[in-house]
Amino acid sequence: MKLDQCPVCNSEKTNHILTAKDYLVTGENFQIDSCQECGLRFTNPRPDEDQLAGYYDSEEYISHSDEDSSLVGRLYKIARSFTLKRKRKLIEKLSPNKRLLDVGCGTGYFIDYCKKNGWQVNGVEPNEIARTQAEAKTNIKIQQDLAEVKGSFEVITLWHVLEHLPNLEGTLNQLKSILAPGGVIIIAVPNFEAYEATIFKEYWAAYDVPRHLYHFNIKAVEYLTKRNGLKIARTYPMKLDSFYISLLSNKNKYQSNKYINSFVTGLLSNIYAIKSNNYSSLIYQIERSEE
Repeated sequence: MKLDQCPVCNSEKTNHILTAKDYLVTGENFQIDSCQECGLRFTNPRPDEDQLAGYYDSEEYISHSDEDSSLVGRLYKIARSFTLKRKRKLIEKLSPNKRLLDVGCGTGYFIDYCKKNGWQVNGVEPNEIARTQAEAKTNIKIQQDLAEVKGSFEVITLWHVLEHLPNLEGTLNQLKSILAPGGVIIIAVPNFEAYEATIFKEYWAAYDVPRHLYHFNIKAVEYLTKRNGLKIARTYPMKLDSFYISLLSNKNKYQSNKYINSFVTGLLSNIYAIKSNNYSSLIYQIERSEE
């Protein structure tokens, strides 16, 4: 599907930035365009919605699988044990009632961890295999689609999910409709202005075409939220992401993870981001703009 204008601001002032490769499943090349008005980058053209599921069909897609036993997979799982605790601490500061909806919950590690720490949890996961694993892990019903969710929630989280969803504005409107008064939406997305993104360019693993339909910087998230009656209240860095993404990016470029090089690049990315706030990934605390 070819887009002739920006999917967020509808501007026709877009230009081709680079061509990236699907390193996970097909080896196909995909063009990434940039909007000159709002700053969003987007994969263009992209697969139709009914074709997208096939691009997730890999045991190496870690958020949909518990089976990856590679060294990188093991490092990811070690990092996950640290980030789960940090994510829970963040949302506990924001919700005294502990009601959580996790959109794109994958195999359910985050909601299971929160449930074990006293949270009332709900999840949405379109991938059948991941959803089945999440239900077995949490012993709760996981919804296949956001439209199926009932009730309201003080905290709604999307951990590296928004970039996958075809309808950005439709999704934000759905989230607003189930967000409790005074509630927050937590969105984590990669940042293409991070240092390692500028180093790896088309090999930057966080482009992850065509699974990532959209590619954000801070300006694009600000524009998207404001346009939909929301505001960014605060941002938080995801410092471990720069190391993991550098590992995968080196594998894309050199067919080798280059562990020392990846560590140095990840470290530099975090150092440069201290002043610019351009971390590899950012967590956005988003609220209704009228509140």
